[in-house]
Amino acid sequence: MFFKNLESGLVWEVTDPDHVKRLKNHKNYEEVKPNEPKKSKKDKQSPEKVGE
Repeated sequence: MFFKNLESGLVWEVTDPDHVKRLKNHKNYEEVKPNEPKKSKKDKQSPEKVGE
């Protein structure tokens, strides 16, 4: 299971059942889905400035 620390924004994978139980009951953590690999996007080019 994956948990996000709401204060720091870090996401942790937790496998220990006792740790999972503790984090589910803690107000600073929420269960999240694992990140899927992001599709690469072409870099956007900034528009050219007029007069240059």
